[in-house]
Amino acid sequence: MESIDRVFSRGTGQQMISSCESAATQELQLYEMMFSAVKPMALKAAVLLKIPDIIAAQGNGGPLSVEQIASHIAAANSSSTSNSHVDVGYLYRILRFLASYGVFTEQEEADQADDADTKKIKYGLTAISKLLAQSENQQSCGPFLFLMAEKVYLEAYQHLHESVLEGCYTFNKAYDMSPWEYLSHDPQANRIFNEAMTANSSTVMASVAKMYEDGFESINTLVDVGGGMGSSLSMIVKEHSHIRGINFDLPHVIATAPPITGVEHMEGNMFEHIPSADAVMMKWILHDWDDEKCVKLLRRSYEATPANGKVLIVDAVVGGGKEAESMSRRLGLLFDIAMMVYTTGGKERTEEEFKRLFQTAGFRSYRIIKLPFLQALIVLSKSE
Repeated sequence: MESIDRVFSRGTGQQMISSCESAATQELQLYEMMFSAVKPMALKAAVLLKIPDIIAAQGNGGPLSVEQIASHIAAANSSSTSNSHVDVGYLYRILRFLASYGVFTEQEEADQADDADTKKIKYGLTAISKLLAQSENQQSCGPFLFLMAEKVYLEAYQHLHESVLEGCYTFNKAYDMSPWEYLSHDPQANRIFNEAMTANSSTVMASVAKMYEDGFESINTLVDVGGGMGSSLSMIVKEHSHIRGINFDLPHVIATAPPITGVEHMEGNMFEHIPSADAVMMKWILHDWDDEKCVKLLRRSYEATPANGKVLIVDAVVGGGKEAESMSRRLGLLFDIAMMVYTTGGKERTEEEFKRLFQTAGFRSYRIIKLPFLQALIVLSKSE
């Protein structure tokens, strides 16, 4: 009995340790989620300080020490502030944190004494931080980062729970107006939004122009609904010069749109009327609206195109099944929560949810062309 008691006691102890380790792991995972808001704020700080650009320009492709980065930050800000001092300690902590997520490389400087109190560290660019460099980089993700970290939207997140309790729109609850009304009254927020959409278009639409190359050959007129600054159309007409583009958006958006060769800017309300064309394009538009408004937009698009016309949708298609734990699905669901905050009834959709919208609007067939991004290109046809 004595040996049995000892074995039983040892087994119970192991079970307790295993149980504690499991609970600790779960708590760590929870804390990782709770502190996730730190990530975009640290990224924003790094981009505002132009750290990716400094390393790219001053490091000649190699890493720089914290002190070197600090000196370039000080020089860049010497004329804009009365105090050009840079706190190296704070800078190091931001770099160290971002390096732990693969944003920067991190390596100890060579020829240091083994007993040195503080090891000198150099930081270099990775594929991620190169995406954040803004100088001469039309495909920079910096503008989109600024949108995600914009305080106007972060404030709206404080009301997310009220959307459940009251069935209200989160942004409207925070500001007593829709996001689109707010943007029409706040020039800075409108600029941040438009710059983010332009930056996203430069990467996504380059793939659309290539992967639907044959389809564009049969299109002579293309209207981009909610086209913003016209950047998406600009890329398409540049690749397919025979296309006449119509950039269609609200008056306050069109008012700041730059002239683009081959593109006509036209203001209007997409729910009331869409200009006639061989094809209608909507990039990141349907996810802004509820099902009823999406059907209305699709019907307006149906009316605007001929019998052999096409409607091109660029939007995320949330996966399921085997994709349940994939990064693309999780990112799609992150965007879905963002749509609860950034829009009035918008959401990300699965293929089945899109299919119901298309059928209700009268379209007979569709095909999905996967892009190397979160979004996909969906081509709608009136015939099978």
